[in-house]
Amino acid sequence: MALDGVTLAAIKSELNKKLLKGRIDKIYQPQKHLLTIKLRQPGENITLLISANPQEPRIHITDQEFDNPLQPPAFCMLLRKHIQSGRIKEIKQPDFERILEITIQYKNNQGDLEDKTLVIELMGRHSNIILLKEDRQILDSIKRITSKMSRYREILPGKKYLPPPKQDKKNPLITDQKEFKSSLEEKTGQPLYKTIMKSYRGIGPTMATEIAHRSPVNEYDDLTSYAQIEQLWPSFNEVFEQVSTEKFDPTIILDKSGNFEAYAALDLQQFDKISKKKFNSINHLLNFYFVNRITRKKINNLTRKMENTIEKNKENAYKKHRRVKGQLKGAYNADKHQLKGELITANIYQLEKGMKKVKLQNYYSENNEELTIQLDPKLSPAENAQYYFKKYEKAKRSIKYLKNEVRKAKNEINYLKQLETNIKQTETLTELKEIYQELIEEGYIKEQKSNQSKRDKKLPPLKFKSTEGYDILVGRNNRQNDKLTKKIANNQDLWFHVKKIPGSHVIIRNHTRDEIPEDTILEAAQIAAFYSKGRKSSNVPVDYTQVKHVNKPKGAKPGMVYYENQTTLYVTPDQKLVESLEVTN
Repeated sequence: MALDGVTLAAIKSELNKKLLKGRIDKIYQPQKHLLTIKLRQPGENITLLISANPQEPRIHITDQEFDNPLQPPAFCMLLRKHIQSGRIKEIKQPDFERILEITIQYKNNQGDLEDKTLVIELMGRHSNIILLKEDRQILDSIKRITSKMSRYREILPGKKYLPPPKQDKKNPLITDQKEFKSSLEEKTGQPLYKTIMKSYRGIGPTMATEIAHRSPVNEYDDLTSYAQIEQLWPSFNEVFEQVSTEKFDPTIILDKSGNFEAYAALDLQQFDKISKKKFNSINHLLNFYFVNRITRKKINNLTRKMENTIEKNKENAYKKHRRVKGQLKGAYNADKHQLKGELITANIYQLEKGMKKVKLQNYYSENNEELTIQLDPKLSPAENAQYYFKKYEKAKRSIKYLKNEVRKAKNEINYLKQLETNIKQTETLTELKEIYQELIEEGYIKEQKSNQSKRDKKLPPLKFKSTEGYDILVGRNNRQNDKLTKKIANNQDLWFHVKKIPGSHVIIRNHTRDEIPEDTILEAAQIAAFYSKGRKSSNVPVDYTQVKHVNKPKGAKPGMVYYENQTTLYVTPDQKLVESLEVTN
């Protein structure tokens, strides 16, 4: 959803009220196409975000914090030289384009007042941020555009600034009914909302559809008659009367899942039947929208990366499990190698070097049947016997090792399944980052150098309060499960975990040192079932025991434990109950 001219008009209106006469205190460029400008007003510090990112160009006030590079980029240094300490003189939106021009006044080295203009062009992949001298000569830009990149204009230091090429569209703020009619008549045969978009600048698909929706006509019908234009005019005029008089009503539309459907500076009546979230400021709306959208994108990207890593390693663990299990089965059948060695030894006088196989009577069998034994023709009969004896000894020695390898492969599969459940049930980016760090520390993902020095603050366990006042703690991930069970919990606390499926460790803190009430135990079991792979199942088995009966095998993966003296309850997860018990602070 790109910023359109209507939204930009609302932003301009608010920025003029908030930023005029404000002093530019600091300028940063945390990302390639992103600027943050810190401004000071009496009793207030304000951060203005400006992005020329092709996917999400925007400008708005923000409370979002960014990590800034140790060495500022060249364009950031140029801005600091020319406009830092200056004051905002004017903010305008020329011809209702998707462009804002911010005029900054500052004192030059001679003490004279000078104006510089920061031009913000918010036009998808053509977005840019350009600093101009008073005579409109370009000082520099966040993206330099050469003649090879654009035949229409160059954006390079020393060049005269030319605005983007104008399309054959009119300014909706200064039109009248007669011009509206003639403009739309030229575009008959197209859907009504598209005729509006193609006739007037600064109107995107959402607002064009809204204008048509507010009229008696169907927004998706083709324009075929003058009567339709007559019916469109009142709603068009109504929308731009609101824009002209700055009567904005910032609105976000949410679908059934709570995802963003659309946003606008005005109420969107076309979405009256679904959920809306209202804001008293377009800057608050955009900050909310982009922070959540960018966070969601980071969550999706991080989730996809971790899930791919886990799936790949789970496949390898399954292959290893099948392989070593087969080897173990073979090792258990090692007696057949000993038998062959003994039969060769007992019949050694009948054998000669060079034989490839031999049939010998099996004296150890009740039926004395013949057994065919493969021989190496390069070895003597005695050496062939030793070959089978060595094979027997090697197989017997490998049983202990193979048993351990089967166990390790099975444990790794269970551990990776637990990670999958943790990822599916995380709700925040910070929680996902903790799981990502766990994957790094366990050697599944190679840590990037840029991440090695920085660590997010670790989250505490989830906290619940039973109806009878007992604290119930829940691990958010495997490492937190370990810490919760082995470091935070006391021996007399109760430990819960779903039986034989991935899930979080759950602890009831026994602050009374008395027997924990049955209702609290049932509530903890509900929580354990909810924070497990059995969340959407019924009659989920949940084991519980005292913490002193829970142990961690040496060298086991995070979160992996064994326990004894347990009692099993069967519960059906109840989301409303779990939410009612959660302590949010």
